[in-house]
Amino acid sequence: MFEKQKTKLNNYNKIVIIFTVLLITNIIFYISLLIVFYKDIINGITNFGLINNIFLIVSAIIILGFISTRLPQFRKRNKGSIYEIGYLILFGMVSIVVSYFNKSTEFDYIVMPLLDMFKVLSVMLILTLIATKTKAFKGVISGKISKKTIIYCFIIFSILGILSSIYYVNVDGTPSDVRNLIIMISGLFGGPYVGIPSGIIAGLFKYSQGGATALPCAVATVICGIIGSLIHVWNNGKFPKTRHSAILMFLFIGFDMLLIVVLTPPYISIAYIRNIYILTVFGSVIGMVLFSMILNETKTKNTTINYEDLKLKEMENTLDEYDERIENLEEEIRELKNQNPK
Repeated sequence: MFEKQKTKLNNYNKIVIIFTVLLITNIIFYISLLIVFYKDIINGITNFGLINNIFLIVSAIIILGFISTRLPQFRKRNKGSIYEIGYLILFGMVSIVVSYFNKSTEFDYIVMPLLDMFKVLSVMLILTLIATKTKAFKGVISGKISKKTIIYCFIIFSILGILSSIYYVNVDGTPSDVRNLIIMISGLFGGPYVGIPSGIIAGLFKYSQGGATALPCAVATVICGIIGSLIHVWNNGKFPKTRHSAILMFLFIGFDMLLIVVLTPPYISIAYIRNIYILTVFGSVIGMVLFSMILNETKTKNTTINYEDLKLKEMENTLDEYDERIENLEEEIRELKNQNPK
């Protein structure tokens, strides 16, 4: 028992070390950003118009989110008319907000890349969702892992890793994709036999596309598969909790950007990071959260006991009760025989 507990503690410490190393690389990356972009940061702080627009966007999101979470309560209280009118008002407010920001801010520059990234992310997640409906994925989710399921998952994630390099968002000539998201998921979900080879294939494909950042991006992809696989092993084959996987994805994107800073000339890396960092973080973190939700829902469905299983379980419990009663009766008979010997 002590040895098992010690093993778990060691595995936990190993995972903490990975998070710590990634955190340190992110700190180094942010320090380098401050050094390079300090003038832009100061200009952004003193740009009250930008601050006002950001404040309005955040306020609108909070208000709309608050209203949308309260409306279902009216439906539960059988106030359907209020529920329907409320959503009509909500949609109207969304239209007004979008129209306002489209006219008053650089909407195309700020929001459209995020929407484009969400489209790319949606395609990747839809393909992943389709894959989770197959027997092989369900087998991995339920813990029934075999060579066939591993090979199947490896093929699927390799294809998705390649597709994620093909479908990307172009920001001023700089491609932003969710390649690392797919490879991290492959490692966390399938382990080293899925994550590492998928990362190698996706990394080689990325490198074959060429470009000034091909090498650091390819290296980051391979490392991504290794990190996801190690965490899978050290976490006893369990997919991390949603918040942990989201934090991991956020930290790894920072590590990826630091590799670009180190392995490419400054005039290339600065423009690259300026264009895609926030967009890549958005797509990768949101994608990880959504995949975790899909995975949790799939696990819940797989663990749901149907009626036949429930009846079978009930019959087994009844048989156990009868066996226990029979044993008690046999014991009473033996006691009676001992008390009244012939």
